[in-house]
Amino acid sequence: MKRSIIRILLGGLALFALVLGVFYIIHQCKRVPPRSGSAVYASAKGKAHALKAYAVRNGYDTCHCFLVDYSLPSGTPRFFIWNFATDEIDFADFCMHGAGKGNTESTPIFSNDLGSNCSSLGRFAVRKNQYGKVLGEKRSRAIVGLDPSNSNALRRGLLIHDSYFLDGQSLIPRKHLPLNGASCSGCVTITSKGFRKAKALIDGSPKGILMWNYCCGR
Repeated sequence: MKRSIIRILLGGLALFALVLGVFYIIHQCKRVPPRSGSAVYASAKGKAHALKAYAVRNGYDTCHCFLVDYSLPSGTPRFFIWNFATDEIDFADFCMHGAGKGNTESTPIFSNDLGSNCSSLGRFAVRKNQYGKVLGEKRSRAIVGLDPSNSNALRRGLLIHDSYFLDGQSLIPRKHLPLNGASCSGCVTITSKGFRKAKALIDGSPKGILMWNYCCGR
């Protein structure tokens, strides 16, 4: 009797491990960047080249930049790390949009207003030595708006940061991730893995790294 119970328990654990493994594989496959030659890739490349020119003129990092394409569904990778040396996307990750008034899972609303809890479009500079009080140095970095569309970013306390909520939600195959105001009130909210990669570049660069949040057609 005891042996039968043990076999059942071991079988259940093996099945559970298999399911987790399948979800992990799906999770990794979903991080595939857009294909070179696609419209999404072309938009990213255009923004990256424009940021490179801005970086050269204004003394920012010319090795990498971050891009967020909010016109893509949140259930697909839309945060990109662009490598200027290879002129391509090094890494793609999931990214939430703000849960402010008017936002839905499928349609983000953008705002620069204080208290809007919405994402903002435009160019940002990532602050290397400034981070959120709650999330701290290991999980966040402050972002400063460089355009009229995001000029209040620092006053709003916007960050690029990770989210354990997003880590769990991105394991589930879906077109749109659920909104979560606790995880994203307008910040650039990515997975823990994505932030570790971004943080390594931010901390390793002697100059500030630029980021562009955009939505094609706007």
